[in-house]
Amino acid sequence: MNERRIARLQEQIKHHLATVLMRDLADPKLGMVTITRVELDREFTMCKAYWSVLGDEAQQSKSAAALRRARGLCQRAIGDALHTRTVPHLEFVFDAGIAEAIRLNNLMADLRREREAREAERPPEDPPAPGDVRGPGDGSD
Repeated sequence: MNERRIARLQEQIKHHLATVLMRDLADPKLGMVTITRVELDREFTMCKAYWSVLGDEAQQSKSAAALRRARGLCQRAIGDALHTRTVPHLEFVFDAGIAEAIRLNNLMADLRREREAREAERPPEDPPAPGDVRGPGDGSD
């Protein structure tokens, strides 16, 4: 199977999975799940659907269990939507990349706030005198 066809099928599967999860699945434990990407092997036998969820680890665990229970329904929906000879085996994989990006963003925001607090505590420097254009390395150290 060529790369363009695989990419097109991956997007179709991602779209259909998102629709099934949002519209057809009535599991309250699922949470706000987002299908982040889909990887399809070249033989069209295996499909990994990467997902993320809003919430803490408890919500992640509940959503993972709900997705495991819904795997058969989702795989049938993919088979009905795609017009291919075979339907790949569907596997849901948690996408830790988004959670890690959020964690790093929060760390950067904390560092920025700490730096701003230190700068606010520091006494203001004396402004340079008019006409004083000395800089580093010119003997004014």
